[in-house]
Amino acid sequence: MEPGNFYGIGLGPGDPELLTLQAIHTIQKVDCIFVPKSDTKEDSLALEIVKDYVRGKRVTEQVYPMTKDKSILNTAWLKAAEEVHAEVAKGCDVAYLTLGDPMTFSTYIYLLRHLSAMLPEHVIHTIPGITSYNAAACMANYPLLTGDEQLAVVPVPKDITELRPILEAFDTVILMKVAKKLDEVIQLLEEMKLSGNALFASYIGQKDAYLTCDVVSLKGSGRGYMSVLIVKQVRH
Repeated sequence: MEPGNFYGIGLGPGDPELLTLQAIHTIQKVDCIFVPKSDTKEDSLALEIVKDYVRGKRVTEQVYPMTKDKSILNTAWLKAAEEVHAEVAKGCDVAYLTLGDPMTFSTYIYLLRHLSAMLPEHVIHTIPGITSYNAAACMANYPLLTGDEQLAVVPVPKDITELRPILEAFDTVILMKVAKKLDEVIQLLEEMKLSGNALFASYIGQKDAYLTCDVVSLKGSGRGYMSVLIVKQVRH
């Protein structure tokens, strides 16, 4: 039997209006859909975003543990890949939905590694999604790059001082996974006289979306979860 096709689909930051046409058309034509879900949440945010396009379709929620234990995570990713492979091997066209862009800080990448060892390359397709930082910059009319400027996208490290040379070297720095480090990052930006050139955004594309360029006011706010900070260097 000929295998079906597998589509990894980026859903963007959370607003259904930011789904691409290719994402919608593919979701509508596949036989079944897999969506990731945290073991600490009752509902899948990915499924909520596409609820208008999946009615009547077979949907499977795959539960992923909220842990940093690589052994436990790898077991979960392998199990998820085996479930997807079983459907594709039967000739079904399958979609796997993921927030943001599939190739940018996404658990989809780990699933893809396992699937690449199970399925022919020509049946695997990845559809891009809008990243949270692209959406945030557009919502705030905050230019990311012009001319020959350079950009870095980095997760906030445990040791905040590691950010200093990155902030000095690049014209624009996008800080992901800010979470509990928000106050420390703001402190560093103040020390480097960059706090006035930053954009903070959280829950972009969702009902609780919040944006501000007054990042100093965020000290002690606890708003770091599901957030991104964009910082521009001022060149003279």
